[in-house]
This record gives sequence, structure tokens and C-alpha cells, in this order.
Amino acid sequence: MDTSIFGDFNLDYIGPVDGHDIRRLIKVLEIAKRHDGPIVVHVLTKKGKGYPFAEEDKEGKWHGVSQFDPKTGCSLSRMPNGQKSWSEVISSTLCDLAKDNKDIIAITPAMKGGSKLSAFFEQFPTRSFDCGIAEEHAMTFAAGLAASGKRPFISVYSSFLQRAYDQISHDVARMDLPVVIGIDRCGLVGEDGETHHGVFDIAMLRHIPHMILAQPKDGDEAQQLLYTAFTQEHPFALRYPRGNTPFHKVDTYHPVRIGSWSMHKIMETSKLCVITYGDNVDKVISKARINGLAITVVNARFFKPLDEEMLNSICQMEEPVIIYETDMLAGGLGSAILEYANDHGYQKHFVRIGIDDHFVEHGSIPQLKKLERLDINTLCDIIASYL
Repeated sequence: MDTSIFGDFNLDYIGPVDGHDIRRLIKVLEIAKRHDGPIVVHVLTKKGKGYPFAEEDKEGKWHGVSQFDPKTGCSLSRMPNGQKSWSEVISSTLCDLAKDNKDIIAITPAMKGGSKLSAFFEQFPTRSFDCGIAEEHAMTFAAGLAASGKRPFISVYSSFLQRAYDQISHDVARMDLPVVIGIDRCGLVGEDGETHHGVFDIAMLRHIPHMILAQPKDGDEAQQLLYTAFTQEHPFALRYPRGNTPFHKVDTYHPVRIGSWSMHKIMETSKLCVITYGDNVDKVISKARINGLAITVVNARFFKPLDEEMLNSICQMEEPVIIYETDMLAGGLGSAILEYANDHGYQKHFVRIGIDDHFVEHGSIPQLKKLERLDINTLCDIIASYL
């Protein structure tokens, strides 16, 4: 008779089994396959088994890796001079802001290393909290701190944010509390794997009342948007992707007007408008300048609220407008713009580029962008077809 907790639930149980003993594991799985009814197979494994660098990893460094030298364990990817990872930009800015604002508190659900918050934890140990793999608790904890007058920053990977959806809606947004949510690893994530693509959070958050949702185009804008998040009194979610960006510490912080976009004309006369966000903005601008494309590029850094004044002028443009997003089309920036145009009586046609109704597979970010027809060369081909 099974006297384990599984037996109490009328579930049969086998184990524990050494998951690294392949022959034995196969035998156990064959038994489970032939078993009539539900059964729990308890398998014990060691993460990184057989590779010392991975076995000894205490911070999740080897959770998702790019190319590395197997002899030394050193990454073959080198950070370009003058650049930092987006996570480091946010973390270093948070540390800087926390020096003057004693109410800023950092929270992580077991991703201190991945989200580059270790420096904050070292500098401000009494204002740092690792809640373990418990996004739900972490978000409600942040709400409680905000309700008591603190200014919490919680960093959550985009693909894990869904775990805290109830808490964002009921505990943070319904109470209209100034919790700053750092949505790390937004967009396509490459080596982190197909279950970690952060392409759903725009649609997941955009419809929640009181929520402000933004994404910076570069390191300077990231610093100013994070500063802005702490100067206002509503829930503020800031997206930033996996990867690097040019960085230098800004001389002074200044608030960015909530909901404001910026417009960049490549030439004096424009024949087409591209609306995009994040690091896509500078990539499109650079490509357009190199190729002499007579276009206007709009940095839609706020998904909510929208820049209605700029949208009104865009909707009245005679030239074609392309909405270029590297996340899900359903519920994304393009959806928001189409809703606005429809509700305000505009007959403008928009060309939308983004991820269709499917899950994106595993691969490097350049590979996946090409596979999904989101790469910059494909965008240029589409632009050329309208010029």
C-alpha cells in the first residue's frame, strides 16, 4: 500500500529514481507507460550533471547560454565597448536612483542574477527581497509596500509575468498603486528557449485600467523612463529585452511625458511612416539613412497610454503607414492603433508586421526574426514595395 502523500490522493508512485542512470530510468518509464491509471514517477537529477562549471553554478548563469569554450567555460560572446546588457542598464539606474530615494525597494522572484540585481542587493541589503520562485507573492508583496508608502521595483521575466496576472490586476492596478514592474527578457529571447519568449506581455497588460506600459529605444531612454516611473503615482511597467545597448550614464534625469512618442524624419520629404518601438527604432533609422529611404520613423515608446495627438496626425497622413512590432500581433501596438483609428472615425489603412497566431520555436534571435519575417531586411523590402 502506498502511504506517501500521493497515495492519499489515490495516485500510484514510483521512486525516487536516479535520472542519470539511463537504463534504469527507461525501465521505470516503460513500467509507467504500461500502468493502468495515473502514476507519479519521481526522478532525481542534478542540473548541469557531467559539466563542472554548470554543476557548480549557484546563480543560474548556465540556465541559458550562448556559445562558450567548453574547456574554460568562458563565453565566446564579448560585450562591445561602451555597451551594457539591458538588465544592467536598469539595475545600475535603479541603484543610482535609490541613493537619493530611500523608499525604493527591489524585489525579485529568484532571478537576482539573471536580472542583474546583485549590485542592488549588495548596496541596499535591507531594501532587497528575493521571494523565491513565487511571482504571485512577490507582486502582492510589492503592492503592500506601495500601499504603505514605499516605492517598490519588481523585476520579472516576461515569460513568467503571467504567473502574477491576478496580483497585477487585483492587488496592484485595482488599487492604483505605484508599483514599478521591470519586464525583463521581453520579445524574442534566443538561447533562453522557446518557452521563454516574452511576446505576450503587451496584450496581457494593455487592457488593465490604471496601467502604464512603456519600452525604451536605447540606454538613455531606459534611464529616463525608469526615473519617470518613480516620479508618478500609478502602476508602471517597463519592458526591456535580452541583449545589449550602448550606455553612458545620463548627466541629469528628467521625466518623460507619459504617453508621448517621438518622430524622426530621415529626409525632409517623407513618403512612408514606420511606427515601431524598443531597439527597433534606431535599427530602422540607421537602415533608412544608409539606404536613403524617404521615411518617417515613430518611436512609440508608450503602448499605454497612446500619444493621441501624434496618432491623430498619423491617421490623417496620405502616405502609407507600417506598424512594425516584434511581439504578438493580437493585442499588441498595432491592435491598439487600429482600435483608436476605428473609434475616432479614421479610415486609414495600416500595414502590420508582427508575430502571427502561433508559438515561436527555439533559435537565435537573428534566425527567429528571419523565420518570422521580422528581420530588418524583410522590413526594407516591404518599405521599398510602397516607395
